Amino acid sequence: MPITRSSAIAVALVAALVLLPNLGGSPLWDDDEPRNAACSLAMHASGDWVVPTFNGRLRVEKPVLVNWLHLAGFAVAGVNETGARLASALLTIGSCLLTGLIAGAIFRPDVGLWSGLVMATCLWTGVSGRAATPDAPLAFCTTLALWLFVRAARVPEGDGSGWRNGPVRISTLNAACVGLACGLGVMTKGPVGLVVPLLGLGSFCWWQAWLDPGRRGSLLGRLASSGVEACRSLRVATILVAALTVALPWYALVTVRTDGEWLREFLLVHNVRRFAAPMEGHSGSAFFYYPLVILVGMFPWSMASALVVRHAAVTARETVGTRLVICWLAAWLVPFSLAGTKLPGYVWPAYPAVAAAVGLFVADWIRRPSRATDGWMRVAWAFLAVSGIAIAIGLPLATRRIAPGAEWLGLIGLVPMVGAGLAWGCQSLSSRIAASGAWAATACGTVALLLAAGPAGIAHVGGTRQLVSSLTQAGVAVPIASFGAPASAVFYAGRLTPCGSVEELAEPAAAAAFISKHPGAHLVVDARYEEQVSAALPRDYGVLRAATSFPTSQQVLLIGPRRHGAQPPARLAAEEAAPRR
Repeated sequence: MPITRSSAIAVALVAALVLLPNLGGSPLWDDDEPRNAACSLAMHASGDWVVPTFNGRLRVEKPVLVNWLHLAGFAVAGVNETGARLASALLTIGSCLLTGLIAGAIFRPDVGLWSGLVMATCLWTGVSGRAATPDAPLAFCTTLALWLFVRAARVPEGDGSGWRNGPVRISTLNAACVGLACGLGVMTKGPVGLVVPLLGLGSFCWWQAWLDPGRRGSLLGRLASSGVEACRSLRVATILVAALTVALPWYALVTVRTDGEWLREFLLVHNVRRFAAPMEGHSGSAFFYYPLVILVGMFPWSMASALVVRHAAVTARETVGTRLVICWLAAWLVPFSLAGTKLPGYVWPAYPAVAAAVGLFVADWIRRPSRATDGWMRVAWAFLAVSGIAIAIGLPLATRRIAPGAEWLGLIGLVPMVGAGLAWGCQSLSSRIAASGAWAATACGTVALLLAAGPAGIAHVGGTRQLVSSLTQAGVAVPIASFGAPASAVFYAGRLTPCGSVEELAEPAAAAAFISKHPGAHLVVDARYEEQVSAALPRDYGVLRAATSFPTSQQVLLIGPRRHGAQPPARLAAEEAAPRR
């Protein structure tokens, strides 16, 4: 049976506490967030919801669903950071609830509660769930597909919980529902939204068919017959047709509108080439990159990672739910480990499976404690305390360089230190449920404070948002051009232009022609090109403001007509654009 209503409410409230406070407090982080948001801003300005563009150029990196979600957020919260991130946060709350429902169905209701809490309070959920990127929508769509499959295929044990062993079968209607969810995933990030879920569900169905005691024959014969049975029981053709029904209309329309350029570039460059070789410097070890990413992303629940892995390996022999968790995790982990291009967010859709494994371990430790596990859990509490010390020391050192005055963020390290002490004390009193509760409260407090107080602490390092704030306050449309500026300049400056974009200069000398055509115009320029750009400008033009793009540390200048008595460009740039130490 799934989790209870009170457990679902608890998971939703905890997820909201992590994801919603100060959602728009930090500027859009270069480069992914502003690229996505600027594309949505262009759609908002032009009314063209079919062809994605970035600053007037065709944007081929991602399909369009994330932009439609941004437009909905803009309608609710305004054309700002909150509007761009709102859909991600709400969908991530949904992913946490679905994680609890899945774990509650394939294991027990108490496992569902713990799994939902783990998903809601791990570090990467807080990071990616508060970002204006396609990662959160993809995680929701794929987790929804997994839940629809579980709901259709699970045969409960006699007490109504768990999953009875045996071959898996789902109806045509349920397969179509799974396909519709995968189709939304294809609208979010392309073929990965369909291929990887099919790989995970198909491998699980194959595993279950392989274990069927009635299957006879040679090894190769059993492998082949199990594969055929898996495809038949999963109704792969139905899932494919349903997914194409959702995704094909937009893909066909954008292909026609762009003479095939969007589809060609998206599939060949941003799918095939990304898999075949590293792009944009994003590479890593095939064996260690994603395991390390998940260890960090699951913080602070990864303190007991070795115990969780061992527990999953033991329970997989008898528990159908653990096999599903392993297959879903492997479906995301293996292909992306083999891919040339690697990014932490690529495997976030696997986190519900990891959270379910952690939730099962915690619930079983509470129900069936052992002296050996108790001993290793004390080691986990020690690691948790050490992580708090690392935060208390590391955050002030980092903020001293990039955001002087925010060293107080190191106080967040007290939360895991105190939480570790409470968990140790509760376990010493033989209250393992209280120790686990302290663990969950520590996770919630640490992640929520890092992601809500963190942006508040570094808000004064506003990057291009700070740079164009004076123009924003004026509230008038002004011609703006850029040269070498980060993607965030397109979003923040684009909000001040009627078309939602800024003109990009081909070379520094082009600044003179732009200003001649648009008297009173402003420029957003990479500080490295200040001398070349300034040489082409009228004498009354100079640097008005300077800022540091976050987190890239790129120095950016706002150049425009200087008021009487304003500082010379060189002096202002030296004072404001110099790297902070």
